[in-house]
Amino acid sequence: MPHAEGDETLPRFPPELEREIFERTAKAYKGTAVILALVCRRAQFWIESIIYETVTLSSAALSARFLRTFDARPPAFFTAHVKSLCIPIDIKVQDAERILAVCQGVVNLAYWICLPGPPSFQIITSLRPKRLSISIGGLFGRNNSVHFGQPFFANVTHLELVDWPSMSLSSNFQLLPSLTHLAVDVDRFYDEITKRLHDILNSCRSLLVLLCLVPNDDDMIHASSFLSEINDTRLVVLSDPHFLEDWEASLINSETSQWVFAEGIAKEKAKLAGIDDIPL
Repeated sequence: MPHAEGDETLPRFPPELEREIFERTAKAYKGTAVILALVCRRAQFWIESIIYETVTLSSAALSARFLRTFDARPPAFFTAHVKSLCIPIDIKVQDAERILAVCQGVVNLAYWICLPGPPSFQIITSLRPKRLSISIGGLFGRNNSVHFGQPFFANVTHLELVDWPSMSLSSNFQLLPSLTHLAVDVDRFYDEITKRLHDILNSCRSLLVLLCLVPNDDDMIHASSFLSEINDTRLVVLSDPHFLEDWEASLINSETSQWVFAEGIAKEKAKLAGIDDIPL
């Protein structure tokens, strides 16, 4: 049947092909998804799953806008569509817990709130994330008591602990059955830090990369020198000045991802050491 003259919203391609065009364009060109969603109702339906697939609440203002949408949609929408969620330090704990309670389909989670308050872990205990960047104190309370053998951690392959130096737990990372990449944020170095890094490397043989993240390049130089006594090619030190961008890049394993960059460094270190069987 010919299209009615002037009707530009009717499909001109098979729906499956049209949807693939929209989705590929939205994923390939950052920032275009919102524009594409305005083309027509069917495009909105297709593109919304991409728009909400990764939610990075990078500011209080963005969080407020998201919460307005959050209140206007049924919870099932966010449970189904939100797969990657970043909650920075400046988001209200009450708002964070509201969002976490609904976004139960998340597989990549960054939770950086470290303010004292009631533990939030019970809200997300049913999740099975693969990539996790967390403040232990923010999720588990003041005493930082966490057991990595809990089912919540069973699928975690990439783990970053932003408050690792202050954690009271022992280095039981070997209880994480899927862990291959571990990052610890460190803002100062002393003998106890070196010992703890030694313990992690010795006890967690499945680990491919142990990444020490420091605030800037000057600290990176200092940290590399301080940790030079650790003779393990898996240990890598990098600066982390753009943590939000780095977290998003890590989700797609782009060339700018710190994990990808750290893997490359570990592989080169292994080659120089004459180790050829590092599976990176």
